Amino acid sequence: MTMTSVGSRRNDDTLVLGMNPHAQAEAEALQKSNPEARVTTVRDSFQNDHVRASGPDGAMRIHDLRTPDGIRRFVATLGLPLAQGKQVAAAIERAGEDARDELAQLALVWARAEKGGVVPSRLVLSGHSGGTSLWGEEGRFKNGVLTRRDFARLAEAMPRAAAGVEDLCLAACYNGGETTMEAWRELFPNLRTMWAYDGSAPGTFSGATAHLARWEKATRGSVDSLRPDLLRGLRKGENLAVWSRLGGHQTATVRVSTADLRARLSADHVIFERYFQGDAVVHDTQHGPLREHYNTLQALLGRPEISALERNGFERARDLTLRLLFHGNVAARFQETHRSSIQSGFRALGMRVPDFSRLGRKETLALIQSFEAELRRWNPRPVEAQRLLPLLTEGLRELQRSRIPDNWL
Repeated sequence: MTMTSVGSRRNDDTLVLGMNPHAQAEAEALQKSNPEARVTTVRDSFQNDHVRASGPDGAMRIHDLRTPDGIRRFVATLGLPLAQGKQVAAAIERAGEDARDELAQLALVWARAEKGGVVPSRLVLSGHSGGTSLWGEEGRFKNGVLTRRDFARLAEAMPRAAAGVEDLCLAACYNGGETTMEAWRELFPNLRTMWAYDGSAPGTFSGATAHLARWEKATRGSVDSLRPDLLRGLRKGENLAVWSRLGGHQTATVRVSTADLRARLSADHVIFERYFQGDAVVHDTQHGPLREHYNTLQALLGRPEISALERNGFERARDLTLRLLFHGNVAARFQETHRSSIQSGFRALGMRVPDFSRLGRKETLALIQSFEAELRRWNPRPVEAQRLLPLLTEGLRELQRSRIPDNWL
């Protein structure tokens, strides 16, 4: 029996990996749609990056995935060959903070296939997204970020399990572009269908459960095609994008030409600058000129004709625009995360300590400029202020992804 055929025994079971707190409600909608199929849920653990697993003696233990030893002890419970276990451990360790628990739980399910068993043929990945990662909600339900590369590393480490996935649903925003869907499909060699959104996706209780029920019915049995109009009449159904072996990539609405998208992007430059400089304010993160600019960037990134050089630039612009759209969330998380550094940095220069969560974009930029000017006046320059400066300039001013994680949005 070949490696691919081991993992590809078709079934209607579904695995739901949800980064948001309501993943169980989405799983229950799938179970209600098909009571005879098994639905397994992977969601945020009871404690950040901790996971329960039973050892060879059958005893259930808690494993702390924040340390290499904790990851090693967890992986030992999977019963994999030593070399493969090391590869799985490396994949979990490279995941970000508070995302290792979800990836470890996925490995726990997938380990069945690596030992000759069967895994759910259908996989739902649910959460907030900008097209390259999944993350959890803001507020008290904070969760980490799982990137597509994180999933790819685990799929590489557990190829039999990856080969068992035949239907993939990305219940997340902006994963329906042709090139984005192709990148996800590369993880699963036996994939027959994929379902995603060429735009924003509905939240759990604002449409996702109804969408998932239709996806479940459409992917029962051995399916080689999906229709892009399957969500007709439902909220945000016009954003559906599908791929199948027979039909290829299709969208629910007629796509704008790449030439027209380029023209829009060029015209939007002045609009973007007004928001970036704080001369315009985002009142609705889901609608308005800046959201339309973001939609244009996402649409261009989904086109295969875009060159690698252009794509890199569009990706940076996408990430910057998304952080600008959610500047209020960014400022609040920045203040919460760096409160101590903000206090010591401003006090070192004799300046009043600000609360960035209460400042608008224009006020924030002006304050950072004042901080830089005051720091230049000092000789020697206070260490606390010098440490704070790159957080302010690269983080709040330039909104670099390295300083502003996805799950701050």
